[in-house]
Amino acid sequence: REAGGAAAKEEVEATEQPIQVLSGSGRISTSGTAVQGHDSTKFMDELHHGDAIIITHPTTLMDETRIVTMVLSNVSISISSPFSSDLISTLAFRYVKAPKEKREVVVDEHAKRQKKARDEDAAFGTYGGELGTKFVYRERKRQGTGYLIKTEAMTTQRSRGELLDMRAGKKADRMCM
Repeated sequence: REAGGAAAKEEVEATEQPIQVLSGSGRISTSGTAVQGHDSTKFMDELHHGDAIIITHPTTLMDETRIVTMVLSNVSISISSPFSSDLISTLAFRYVKAPKEKREVVVDEHAKRQKKARDEDAAFGTYGGELGTKFVYRERKRQGTGYLIKTEAMTTQRSRGELLDMRAGKKADRMCM
């Protein structure tokens, strides 16, 4: 029992990582939840969705923390809620990386979106015509024992509906409606 309890304790200690506050590159100003970078900020390299951004507010001299909701570019991010007042003059900032598990979930969501896009592209199937650049249809073999799939290059891109209408005009593909 003690060995199992020790292993469980080691797992908890391994997942609990000390919080490390890092200094951000450049300076920031804000307007509501929009944060603008100045003096060579590197938001794309330093911050990710779920990370925390920390400032010492110039009027209250208190630390304020907000969660990064979106990294748009090296000079623009969005935060969860505005600071107590907008930062008109530029200010140095610090940040804390989100726990590793949370970042992995965001990466998994990104991978799911990419997979969904690939699946949607593949959903056109045999008769998809590579997103409207090829016309694919079937023709009955001369012996009458099956069909051949034929492909023709299109000079202009066609919609799926237009490709279906063209296939419906072919004798062997009349039932595709």
